[in-house]
Amino acid sequence: MTITGFVVLSGKTKIPEPTANFHNAFEGTSSTGGYELANALVNITFSYGGFNNAFNLVNEVKNPIRTIKRTAPLALLIVATLYTLVNIAYIAAIPKLEIVQSKQIIASLFFQKVFGAKVAKGLTILPVLSAFGNILSSLMGSSRMVREVGRQGVLPFPKFWVSTKPFGTPIGPVLFKWAVTSIMILGPPSGDAFNFIVALQNYPDSVFVFLMTFGLFLIRRQRKGLGLGRSEFKAWDVAVIVYLLSKAFLLIMPWVPPKTGIYGGSFSFFYATATLTGLGILAICGIYYYLWIYVFPKVGGYQIRQTVLTLDRGAVGHQLVKVKNQDIQEWDSTHDPSGRLLVELPATPTDEKAQ
Repeated sequence: MTITGFVVLSGKTKIPEPTANFHNAFEGTSSTGGYELANALVNITFSYGGFNNAFNLVNEVKNPIRTIKRTAPLALLIVATLYTLVNIAYIAAIPKLEIVQSKQIIASLFFQKVFGAKVAKGLTILPVLSAFGNILSSLMGSSRMVREVGRQGVLPFPKFWVSTKPFGTPIGPVLFKWAVTSIMILGPPSGDAFNFIVALQNYPDSVFVFLMTFGLFLIRRQRKGLGLGRSEFKAWDVAVIVYLLSKAFLLIMPWVPPKTGIYGGSFSFFYATATLTGLGILAICGIYYYLWIYVFPKVGGYQIRQTVLTLDRGAVGHQLVKVKNQDIQEWDSTHDPSGRLLVELPATPTDEKAQ
């Protein structure tokens, strides 16, 4: 597509005036409202979101720190270059008004303009393959995250989340992701599903990443106080600060109504529906955690402790168990903080003499 864009710009195709859109290119796009800017940033962030799946698979990467330090910036540079060139190709081949008013994927419209309707039908497989590749990479990374949460005992039935039987892959997390994705595709009104999903994932993600990024500075302060040296991988302070500010922006601006009214957002219903839904998900998680860890144990006269599980293929997981208050002292004296049973070694003659 990028090569085709250069051919179009050369004037050797049937596209009339391929440089027309580059004159006054930003005319009519003067919307600088907070909601519009936040929505643009959400979509840009989503577009570049694939490379971070590498961080979810570090256990399967040789020399992960050295590898990712080299490949992540290179991947971003390559993708940014390709994105820029593809957009130039779109602008060269398609009149601006048709881009704005089109109800189909811009790639399909591009193929129709350049190659004709018949050829375009066959070439639409390209964006489909691109989306399929994105789904696979995202599924691999996110399923590992769900598996890890289950492995730590936070989810019930840890064996279900951790097991890789019978295909050597975590079927439980994959099925969970498939079910949630299916609900989100079928739930919102037709045509709004994609925009709603992108906006919905933004708010909980921004809350989590904002707190995690802020916590990074606290960790660095603690390391400095303890006299610990520089870690093997360290992000530049200025990059972390810019990232923190971008997440703060995405936490505040989605609440600002669009200039076109409360129903003039990215979807056909109330503009803050995705943000409110995201907050609702966070609230449900918080209420669930508080009841499970604090309220129910207090009422039931027990405390939550974790124990270690050895699962199939040598995987190690954790399971949260209920220990009655009268047994807490004995439990803590016979288990380490991770939940492993402490085995008392037999006393040596030297120990017996000392006693």
